[in-house]
Amino acid sequence: MHLLKLSPQIKNTYWNIPQKNFRTSLTQFGERKKNRILHLYPTCKSESRDRKLPFFESQRFSTINNKKEIRKMATIVPQVVSLDPTTIPIDYHTPIDDLNIEVKDINKEACPADEGLIVFLLNSAPKDNSKSDKGESSGAIKINSNMNDKTINEFLKEGNMENFTGKVGTSKSFYVANEKKKYISLAYVGCGPANEETELEIRKIAYTLATLLHENKNKKVSIVFELKLEENLFRFFLEHLFYEYVTDERFKSADKSTNIDYIKSLSLYMANADIYKGQVDKARVYFYGTYYAAQLIAAPSNYCNPVSLSNAAVELAQKVNLECKILDVKELEDLKMGAYLSVGKGSMYPNKFIHLTYKGAKKGDKGNTKKKIALIGKGITFDSGGYNLKAAPGSMIDLMKFDMSGCAAVLGCAYCIGTMRPDNVEVHFLSAVCENMVSKNSYRPGDIITASNGKTIEVGNTDAEGRLTLADALVYAEKLGVDYIVDIATLTGAMLYSLGTSYAGVFGNNDQLINKILNSSKTSNEPAWWLPIINEYRSSLNSKYADLNNISSSVKASSVVASLFLKEFIEKTPWAHIDIAGVSWNFKARKPKGFGVRLLTEFVLNDAV
Repeated sequence: MHLLKLSPQIKNTYWNIPQKNFRTSLTQFGERKKNRILHLYPTCKSESRDRKLPFFESQRFSTINNKKEIRKMATIVPQVVSLDPTTIPIDYHTPIDDLNIEVKDINKEACPADEGLIVFLLNSAPKDNSKSDKGESSGAIKINSNMNDKTINEFLKEGNMENFTGKVGTSKSFYVANEKKKYISLAYVGCGPANEETELEIRKIAYTLATLLHENKNKKVSIVFELKLEENLFRFFLEHLFYEYVTDERFKSADKSTNIDYIKSLSLYMANADIYKGQVDKARVYFYGTYYAAQLIAAPSNYCNPVSLSNAAVELAQKVNLECKILDVKELEDLKMGAYLSVGKGSMYPNKFIHLTYKGAKKGDKGNTKKKIALIGKGITFDSGGYNLKAAPGSMIDLMKFDMSGCAAVLGCAYCIGTMRPDNVEVHFLSAVCENMVSKNSYRPGDIITASNGKTIEVGNTDAEGRLTLADALVYAEKLGVDYIVDIATLTGAMLYSLGTSYAGVFGNNDQLINKILNSSKTSNEPAWWLPIINEYRSSLNSKYADLNNISSSVKASSVVASLFLKEFIEKTPWAHIDIAGVSWNFKARKPKGFGVRLLTEFVLNDAV
C-alpha cells in the first residue's frame, strides 16, 4: 500500500490506494484536487531485516516525536498553472532493501551450481615483461575456486577463455550443463591486473556486472571473487553495483516503465569472508545516501525548486530523526543575508535556508570532547546565469538542474549520519537554497549588495551566484560555534579543465582539516586533490565602489579566485571548500554520481572526531 497525504497546510486527510491502481488513482485524485499539495510517503517493506543491522535503532525510517511540529515547516509550492508539480517524487524504498545478501568463505563452502547466475570476477593473466617492452600476458587466466559440481569444475579447469583477456570491464557468458544435466548461467567479468584495482576500475567492473544482471534476469546470483580487495574497495564495489543496478524511472509514464524484475538473492564467495561481512550493512546505507542525493539532482527544476527541496529536507529529517529548521525570507532578512537573498530575487520561488541537526550521544572517554561540524551544500535548483545568461556554447544551461548537487550531497550525508547515529559528534547540515533566474526583479551586474557579515559586494557577474549564497551560509555556520566548516559546491566550471571529471578540488585555510578531507576521500573512494588558495590573487577581487567584487578583473584561475572570495567570510574557524563542478555529473551515462555523500560521511565518522 502507498499512503497518500494532503499537505498539512490544507487538510489532514489520508487515502489508501492499492499498489496496482496507484498511477491511475493518483491521476484521478489530482484532477479532483488540483490546488492541493500532495506528499507521498511510501512505507518501508523491510523492517524485519533492518532491525538486524547494528546501527539501526528500530527501523530504516523512524518517526520523531514532534512530527506535527516538523511538518508545519513544509510550505506550499507556488504554481503558475495547476498542472505544475508541487513535490519531488522520491523513492524511499529500493530493490536493494528486499535483497538478501550473504558473504561466504569460498575455502569453507563451495559455491553451488544448481540454479541462478554464477559470475567469476577475474584478474587478467600476469604480464611477461620479457616478451616485449610493454609486457604481454603470459599463459591463460586460471580459476582457482571450486564449485560443488564436478562437471562445472571440469569446464572451469578447461579454461574456455577464448577471446577473454580479463581486461577491466569486459565480460563473457555461457550456458553450461551441470552434472544433473541442468543448464545454468556462468559469466566471467574482467577486473584487470591483480592488485591494481582503484576506484576507477571498480566503477567499470560494477557497471559491467549491473548490465549483466539486467540482461540475465536471474533472481538468484552468486559472485565468486577470484581477486583480493581491500575492505573499503569491497564496500565501494557493492555501493556502486547497487547504484548502477537500480534504475530511476520516477518520471516515466506507466506504459514506458520497464518494470524490471530485480534479483532477490546475492551470495558473495571470497577468501577470508569474515573480514568483509561488516561492510555489507554499511554499503547499503552509503548506497541509499548516494541514491537519495542522485534522485534530488536528477529531478528537473520544475519538480525540484527551493520550496519543494526544503520540503524534502523536512521529510528526510522526520524519517531519520534529525532536528529541522527552515528559514524563510523574513527570517533571512532579519539575519541580513543580503548576498544570498539577492540571488533568488528573480525567481517565483522564495529562498529557503535548510538547517538540519544531528546530535550524537556523549559516551565513553570522548564525552567531553564532542566535535561540532557544519556541512554546507550549494543549493541552486536552477542556474540560468541571471542577466549574465548562460547562452554561450558549452555553458550547459540544459544541465543546470545539477547546480544543487552540493545540497544533495549534504542531505545524502544527513541520511547516512541519521541512520548510523554515531556518538560524540554534532553535525549541522546547511544549504542556502534558491533559484538564479531572469526577471524584472532579478539582481543585476553592477549591483552592490551587503552580506550578513557587513561586507559589501559589487556584482561583477550574476552567473557567479553560488559564492554569494555560500558567503552568507559560511557566516551563519561560524556563528554556530562549530569546530570545522566544510562546504561542497558545483562552484566553478574551471574544475573541468584543472582536474577533469574524476577528481574534486579541495581548498581551505587549515592544513590539518584538508588532510582529514583527503583521508576521507581515500576511504570513501571519492577522489579529491588539494589545490592552493593563492593569496597573491586576492587583489584581483578589489572593487572601486565596494569591499570586493564577486569575480576577478584579471586572474583566469577562477576556482582559486572563488575560494579566495569564500575565505573573506570565514574569520577563524578551520574551513575547507570542495569544488565538485567536474565530478558531480556522469556526462557519458547522462546521470548524476551523487558525489560527496560518502566522502562527507566518512569525514564525520572517522576523521572529524
